[in-house]
Amino acid sequence: MLALVLIGCPTEEPDFGVVTESIPGGVLLAAWSNGDEGLLVGGPLGSGPAVLVHLNGDELCYEADVADRTLWWIHGPSEGEWYAVGEGGAVLHSRGGVRTREDLPTDITLYGVWARSADEVWAVGGSFETSPATGELWVRRDETWSLVADLGTAGFKVWDGWVVGQGAAWRIGPNDELEEIDVGGERLVTIRGRTADDDVWAVGGYGTPSMLHWGGAEFATVDAASLYQPLNGVWTAPDEPVWVAGMSGLVGYLDEDGAWVLPEVQTTPDDLHAVWKHGDEVLFVGGNMFADIQDQFGTVVRFGTLPAQDPGPCESP
Repeated sequence: MLALVLIGCPTEEPDFGVVTESIPGGVLLAAWSNGDEGLLVGGPLGSGPAVLVHLNGDELCYEADVADRTLWWIHGPSEGEWYAVGEGGAVLHSRGGVRTREDLPTDITLYGVWARSADEVWAVGGSFETSPATGELWVRRDETWSLVADLGTAGFKVWDGWVVGQGAAWRIGPNDELEEIDVGGERLVTIRGRTADDDVWAVGGYGTPSMLHWGGAEFATVDAASLYQPLNGVWTAPDEPVWVAGMSGLVGYLDEDGAWVLPEVQTTPDDLHAVWKHGDEVLFVGGNMFADIQDQFGTVVRFGTLPAQDPGPCESP
């Protein structure tokens, strides 16, 4: 009888929830799937060292001091190889479990990286030390990094031939030429699409949320006023909703009818910088970004069933 009762119990339904607000070593800024393993990177803003969080199954653990500078973004061409980029031109390249530094000869912060393939990797960033801000776009081919363009403004993210930044967006042409696309001066932090040609989403904002959609000819404004907070992260893929992450714990997605689906109550007061789908879980990562450097910690929110936990250091292999 007991067995029958257990078999009949419903499985837990996916929902928004906090996984942790206790990753030490700085805020979390990006996530990526290394096969079945989730990888999350970050660190103290404007400082270092970097922290790397591993998600295996339902359990998180963290690896401290993976680089001397905070890492802002992570992406790889395939399982077993990835790049993480960050402050002061830092580039950490992992292949086959061996990590090497490929730092660029620049003082800017690299905010974004995208590996189109094992032979073509793009990185973008900027600096706000001068007014106006400066930005650079780099590419790695034949195992060598080269500067493609000085952007004239800070660049934040690169995705499949698209670049967005402070008040601007560009498309990368077949000969690495840049075509600037009008975005009405919007500050765009992240870009991601289902297809690069006619279904691309960009998010950002200054004091209010901003969201644009590229349908093939131009960017159109998407109504995001109900989200209230500036947006930092966006993720989608073919046949997937459009997921967003933002300030003050903002999480949600745009359903197929064009309606926003949000948690009934705020999941966390912490600011969330990125969103990434890993298996059946959607991960929103961030932390207390405006705290003093020594007090910053990493936060993970999920849409799924990951249990709440207090992660510890990863065990040495």
